[in-house]
Order: sequence, then structure tokens, then C-alpha cells
Amino acid sequence: MTTSKQLKLAHQVAGQQQTIISELQALVKDIERCEKTILALNTELAGVNAKYGSRRTTQEDIQFLEAVLACAKKKLIWEKQMVSLQKRTPALMQRVENLVNHPQSSPDEQTRKDLLESLHNIQGAMQRLQSAKGERPAIEETALPPPSADAPSPD
Repeated sequence: MTTSKQLKLAHQVAGQQQTIISELQALVKDIERCEKTILALNTELAGVNAKYGSRRTTQEDIQFLEAVLACAKKKLIWEKQMVSLQKRTPALMQRVENLVNHPQSSPDEQTRKDLLESLHNIQGAMQRLQSAKGERPAIEETALPPPSADAPSPD
């Protein structure tokens, strides 16, 4: 026969399980957002390189540098998101481990399935993000080209 204290503990553990599953699902969405951000940034940077690949004037150089600066600002935001993920993920995984190893934790079949699915989703999202991070186009030569005929002389 279970006591009210055991029932209360079981209810508390079940609540923690649902909270962790929700946090894992939120983590998956954040990872996917980072993936989409870096893919969009790579596409934008490739477009900038294609558009300004044959810069001939100082004005085109300035436009190119402004476009690269805009990409750099977006990448900085992405890097901050990544730092946030890197800080949150180990703590969350530790909580998952503690909950799974808790002696009173005997999740029902649906909770087990949801937890496992969330962990698989995180694994897949991390693999896609890692793949997306590896697809960085290099910024073409950012050094200014030699002065063109329409550029004013420095005298």
C-alpha cells in the first residue's frame, strides 16, 4: 500500500519528467533555429560574394564591406545563441540523467517514449547544426583592390 508521501513524491517526479521533456523540446527548437540562422547567413554571404565579386569602384568596395559587416553582425548574434545552447545543454542533460537514475522515477510508457524521442530529436538537430556549421563559404578577398580609373587620386 502506498502512502500519501509516496504518492506525492511520485506526482512530483512525474511533473519533473514532463518539465524536462518540455525543456528538451524547447532545446530542439533552439538548435533548429541556430541551424536555420547559419544556413541563411551562409546563403546571404554567398550572395554578397557573388554580387560584389568583381568590384571595380570604391563605392562598390564600400557596399561590399557594409554587406559583409551586416553578415558579421548576424553571425555575432548566432554565436551568442550558440554560447547559450552550450551553457544550457550540459545542465539539462545532467537533470535528465538524475531523473532517469532517480529511484522513485518509473515513468510510464508514454513518458519514456516522449523522453527518448526528445533525446533523439536533440541528437539529430545537433548533427544537422554541425553539418550546417561546416558549410561556411569563405569571404572573398576583402582587401581593397587597386584604385580604379574613376577613383580620385590621393593627392
